[in-house]
Amino acid sequence: MYEAFVLVCLVGKPMADEFCNQLQDIRGPYMTHDQCLTRVYEIQRDLPLYKPSMEARAYRCDKFTPQTEKQRTW
Repeated sequence: MYEAFVLVCLVGKPMADEFCNQLQDIRGPYMTHDQCLTRVYEIQRDLPLYKPSMEARAYRCDKFTPQTEKQRTW
């Protein structure tokens, strides 16, 4: 299973922490990598409707790790 992430940045700004945010999809996880990619493309397509000053710069489809297995780093 895979979960989708999209890196979005302010239009015209460099790819730096102060100008970018990582969006995590709340619909997934997805059974296949291709389904995850389809969702990434949907997020990218709909981004101007919800965040018109942002543009997608990168994405990831990571293997899903259940919340109980994730380690806190803080």
